[in-house]
Amino acid sequence: MINFSKTDCEVIFFISSSGHCTLNCQYCIVSPIAKHKPSLSYEDYDFLLSAFNYKKAFLTFSGLGDFFAGYACNDKLLDRILDHDVEVALDVNGVLLHEFSTLSEEKLNKIVYVNLTMHYHQLKKYGMLEQWSRNAILLHTRIPGHPIILQGYIVSPSLMDEWQAAVDYYSASIYPHTGQKLLLIKDINQVFTMEQEDRLRKLLCEHSGIVSALHSEDFSAVFTGRGNVLCPAGKSYFRIWNDGAVQGCPNLPDVPYLLDGGNIKERRINIADDPFCCATPRYCDCNVIASLGKMGEITEN
Repeated sequence: MINFSKTDCEVIFFISSSGHCTLNCQYCIVSPIAKHKPSLSYEDYDFLLSAFNYKKAFLTFSGLGDFFAGYACNDKLLDRILDHDVEVALDVNGVLLHEFSTLSEEKLNKIVYVNLTMHYHQLKKYGMLEQWSRNAILLHTRIPGHPIILQGYIVSPSLMDEWQAAVDYYSASIYPHTGQKLLLIKDINQVFTMEQEDRLRKLLCEHSGIVSALHSEDFSAVFTGRGNVLCPAGKSYFRIWNDGAVQGCPNLPDVPYLLDGGNIKERRINIADDPFCCATPRYCDCNVIASLGKMGEITEN
């Protein structure tokens, strides 16, 4: 779920920085085969930013793996990225935070959004609940009130017997320290029975003081009534994959130049001259661009 604020950044990158993750959740949208692939290095990021003459850039790290799991703590990758003129959005599972605890206030102010997920089943299985609690509280303590911090728990039908325990854990270990409610996110890969839907509604009702809402992802909702848009994909918006591949848009195979934008590990990138006129805005990338205020309207001359 992505709900950013508008930005003055000139270029935007949706980055799947790493194929690595400390967990192995059964509802993960990424095939296990896709994990443990190459990660992007600082040199890769520096090349990417230099290709745009180091214009102010918005980097949203999401979509594949956990940001901190893709590099060693002493690499200080996040710290080095924040040396640049950037705004950063992080998607993390809260198991690792590496150099986050030692970032300067100036650099912390560049982190404008954190999507923190609570994978209760895996945390309990591997004995990481206390570690996750400390890290979740640390995120709030170091950057109170500045970024949007979304804390979500994916409710999967196959783990229904743990829903109550997960909410109870959050209620006892996290909420008293942060005051941040928990968002229940429906597993998009499984169908919910009527019994499970009823259980979810009951859970939401009984814990309304702890649980904020029940969310089901719909990236197309923001485009209701907007059939045509002027999209910066390929010009000032790119999706970057952990193997270095660059795409203007990963969803339109009939527009080849949007699918092959180069490869930053090979130190090449293709930049379009003009925004792209699109009639099918409905995907995750579309939502990112629109949420940041960079999706233009098609107007009649």
